[in-house]
Amino acid sequence: MERALPDVDVTIGEARQALLEMVVTELDLGLTFLDVAATTTDGKHARKSIGNAIIALRTADRFLSELSPDTRNLDAIKQRREILAMRLREFGAEEPRSK
Repeated sequence: MERALPDVDVTIGEARQALLEMVVTELDLGLTFLDVAATTTDGKHARKSIGNAIIALRTADRFLSELSPDTRNLDAIKQRREILAMRLREFGAEEPRSK
């Protein structure tokens, strides 16, 4: 029984889609962590949540540059990234430097 080879175009497309979804998820996580930091009364929990938001932004930044310029909704994703960075600045956190 011979096994069919995967369609390379489909596999690459699936990988790009997974990368896109991962970036969006990281940005959403970062924003959620900041929501937690804004509503908690526990200072330690707030600082940890801000730290997690920074990690989420760094992770998104690392993979955002891998997305193709013609990626669907790329401008909206970059705008969401800027919202996360702005909210971090409002918390007094220094924005991670992009590579």
